Amino acid sequence: MSGDLPKALKDSQEAYRKFETSSADSAADFRLESAKILIWQGNNRDAFTLLQQTLPENSSTELAVRRKVLLSIAQARLGHLDQAEVVVLEAAHECLPNLSQCAEVSGARGTINMERQDFDEAERQFQASLSNARLSNDHFLQTQALLNLGRVAMIEEHYEDALARFRETSASAKSLAAKLLLEKVTGNLGWIYYKTGDFPRALDNYREAEKQATELGVPKDQVLWLNNVGQSEFRLRDYDAARISYERSLRLAQSIQDQNEILVLHVDLGYLLLLHLNDLNAAEGHIREATRLAALRKNNRAQLNPLLLQALLLDAKGDEESATKTLLDLDKRGTELPVVKWDAENSLARIYSEIGRQMDADRWFRRSIDTFQHSRASLSSVDSALPFLSNGADLYADYSQHLIDQHRAGEALNVIDQSRAESLEDGLHLARTGQKGRSMPLNARSIAARLQATILVYSLRPKISYLWAITPTRQQFYQLAGNETILPLIQLHTKMILASKDLLSQPTAPGQALYNELVRPAQSLIKKDSRVFIVGDDALSGLNFETLQTPGDDSHYWIEDVTITNAKSLQLLSVTQAERPKYADRRILLMGDPVSRKDDYAELPNASSEIKNVAGHFSSDHRVVLTGAQASPEAYQLSNAGQFSYIHFVAHGTANMTVPLDSSVVLSSNHDDATVYKLYARDILKQNLHADLVTVSACNGSGIRNYSGEGLVGLAWAFLRAGSHHVIGAMWEVSDVSTPLLMDHLYRELAKGSQPDTALRSAKLSLIHSDGVFRKPLYWAPFQLYSGA
Repeated sequence: MSGDLPKALKDSQEAYRKFETSSADSAADFRLESAKILIWQGNNRDAFTLLQQTLPENSSTELAVRRKVLLSIAQARLGHLDQAEVVVLEAAHECLPNLSQCAEVSGARGTINMERQDFDEAERQFQASLSNARLSNDHFLQTQALLNLGRVAMIEEHYEDALARFRETSASAKSLAAKLLLEKVTGNLGWIYYKTGDFPRALDNYREAEKQATELGVPKDQVLWLNNVGQSEFRLRDYDAARISYERSLRLAQSIQDQNEILVLHVDLGYLLLLHLNDLNAAEGHIREATRLAALRKNNRAQLNPLLLQALLLDAKGDEESATKTLLDLDKRGTELPVVKWDAENSLARIYSEIGRQMDADRWFRRSIDTFQHSRASLSSVDSALPFLSNGADLYADYSQHLIDQHRAGEALNVIDQSRAESLEDGLHLARTGQKGRSMPLNARSIAARLQATILVYSLRPKISYLWAITPTRQQFYQLAGNETILPLIQLHTKMILASKDLLSQPTAPGQALYNELVRPAQSLIKKDSRVFIVGDDALSGLNFETLQTPGDDSHYWIEDVTITNAKSLQLLSVTQAERPKYADRRILLMGDPVSRKDDYAELPNASSEIKNVAGHFSSDHRVVLTGAQASPEAYQLSNAGQFSYIHFVAHGTANMTVPLDSSVVLSSNHDDATVYKLYARDILKQNLHADLVTVSACNGSGIRNYSGEGLVGLAWAFLRAGSHHVIGAMWEVSDVSTPLLMDHLYRELAKGSQPDTALRSAKLSLIHSDGVFRKPLYWAPFQLYSGA
């Protein structure tokens, strides 16, 4: 199964006709091969027809076992599970001593159990298949068994195990040039990305897998990947595109009578039409058909999504009593699918809120979040946990909106903060729970008092956004314009900065409009020359508030009035500058000006100057300077970076959109491996840091990929999670000419005893007040200060 299935089918059919009259055994062999290809294509009915034909008299046991294995799979795929079980058990009694065929028998038994949704038994059978395939040295069957084991782990939401199995499958399939298995791995990896909330990456994988399936002639897989394309488009809120993908997939599924996918597609279309396209009549037809098909399965798990849809349809029709009863039943039955369980609990909460049962609404909103958090806690790797957080975004948004509607904005602030920086806090081992796992409410004013600052917490939403302004003595709540107003302004403002515009000379500057929308409502609470902490949501991650322009004839950048620091959550601010190690010796690790990689990266002619300037602010016994060939990823890992109070990089930086933890600082090659020259964000996490400030004087050090609740994830985020108290990272490309001047001023201020926020502001103001081109935000505004714990 390494290439073109339609051609392989044609060849096997021609061979069958060639031997049909001259060699019954050879003809039977090619008939079974045709049936096998039809099963791979998803054409189980035609395969079943071929397999019903009896074998020639005195056929070998191996041929008989092969027929029964294929027949059992075709029967199972057509929904005839009991008959399939009988046939495959006959094959199990006959396969010995041929271990390769026993591997096929176990694989077929696992397939039947997958159709029954008995995943524990499927796991056992696929493990048996893998064991027999290894004993018989059958590499193709080994690869197939690994793929199936990955699918089981994926369905049971053991995503890290699934990723490991799929990676092993991919390596093995590549060595065999097994294109069909590689196509399946590509699509299944897309499913993991989807389930862990990485929808853009999932969409890319699905589209590639669907393209491969089309080229290989595998309509069954085309159905699956098209469906998954639609699901990803749905989560990315492209609802019209999702409907087109779903309907294409459904037509194809019906043409090959793929009952599993037909059920799934009726469910998906039901959700889309009911909740987002407001077509109740069309939705009801899909829900009715999904319920009928699920009932035929006689399986609890298969009935959960149609049951949830029924409840939502009842609610949409105004029958809250029946909807509530159905949802309560679903909550009891939904433990097998946590996502259905928390959706049911959230739906119950919304119904109770609508009918005025506010205490019940509170209880079920909290339960939905608890269910989500319990599921999130099962993910130990950062790669899985980061995107998974987006699955719970609506739960926090719905609960906080309920509290706001009940005039309980202070409680809503705690709920919103609970959804922020969860993965960052996990890495810093910050406990935020009290009895029974409940989130402990934070005293925002006491945090502001300790910081002697104003804290601005934002939550951007459609139609209406929210702002909490917190000072040591007051906490004020404001309603702002919706994100459909604010986001285009941010995009235009950023575009003008990157075009090197002098924003203060623009007659209608979006920076002024943004100031009016985001800051002016709370302006009376913000004293001149005070400190301001911005706790923005994902939509605000790409905005530098320092560049906003005050209104009036004396319009100026907001940085002239206040000192701004970006924070990820109130929880992190509650421990900022507390229990912080003191570094009286002020030691610095300074790395950069690596050996040039001229073919890949432009030269940094002023890197050596920046390093010399920064190093000059520290005595020789208080600095470790690694440049040229010494500035390697290996050198950083061996540097004992946790002992330094400052860490500074002068090099190129890369920001990875698809896999943000693959963002890197580009250094010199390691001593023993010339191919290793990048210090990746994931490797930064491996060392515990205590630095008061890490400066990534490189392009895109802040990252370019947003994650729900975490904001931009890249190098700066990685240094924060590793334990740095402050990080300076850049949001776009930085100038090799102006940056050395800015950094020299920054460290001059730090040497005087200034805090990082004050020192960075002073450095930026020195450029703003200069006469040259460096006064433009393009040169000073890319660098943001981020506060950790």
